[in-house]
Amino acid sequence: MASKISQSKSDLTKRDFRAMIFILFKLQKTRVEIYESFQEHFPNLVPSLSTVERWYREFIDGSFVLEDAPRSGRLNISHNEENVNEMLDLITKDPHITYAQLEYETEYHRDN
Repeated sequence: MASKISQSKSDLTKRDFRAMIFILFKLQKTRVEIYESFQEHFPNLVPSLSTVERWYREFIDGSFVLEDAPRSGRLNISHNEENVNEMLDLITKDPHITYAQLEYETEYHRDN
């Protein structure tokens, strides 16, 4: 009987699962075999089957990058008083300022 590995969500990242999928892909396991193995060993953390399939497809297509691709989204800023005041000042001066301009002016970056 296979043992279950006790992990908290903070212990395993998306990158960790992607790396495990890559190793199992190289060992010629199927998408379903990988998913079922994750369900057995990481019952509370397993990514969805569609996620496993998407990453598996990326490996088939020759993309072996384990990091998520950059994407647009909300600005990644820390919510301290100085940052909030800086943003409010820029928005007050120009209510039509864009996210890109805020990012440039404040040197904050979008989530990746």
